[in-house]
Amino acid sequence: MTKEELLQLTNEVLQNADIEDQYVLELLLSGLKRKQYHEKGSYIGALLHAEGEFKDNQFTIKIPNTPIIQNSLNIVHGGITATLLDSAMGGLVHHILPPDKTAVTTEIKINYVAPGVGKELICRTNTIHKGNKTVVTEGKVFRDDGTLIAHSTASFFIINRS
Repeated sequence: MTKEELLQLTNEVLQNADIEDQYVLELLLSGLKRKQYHEKGSYIGALLHAEGEFKDNQFTIKIPNTPIIQNSLNIVHGGITATLLDSAMGGLVHHILPPDKTAVTTEIKINYVAPGVGKELICRTNTIHKGNKTVVTEGKVFRDDGTLIAHSTASFFIINRS
């Protein structure tokens, strides 16, 4: 699609957009802008408006609960919760590995225990085991009222950074 076609599509969408549609478009475009200006390393992190912090050997990611991440029941889609967990646990692994190493997810297990509602989601992660070939982590996603939404464990295979 050319830039002109993209602008035409955007104008068509805006002509029929209600307030929620305008908000969603704003979220998408501002996320893309964050990626373009290298404020975020991945499109998914930029589009989710994720804010991460590594502190005291824990990694935390917060994301706002917006219409982009909700399912037809107006709760956070389970796949988004899974993405948040995988991203946060993977982020933890990358922080604890030496610079010449990276890791990929080899297994993830998630238990969903409450609906994702509220203004934001907070994912906190910890290391369970760090070996020479694998790292095992756990992550918990909470609503902004402190209610646990999901609990997860994941294994990551350590590889050389290319």
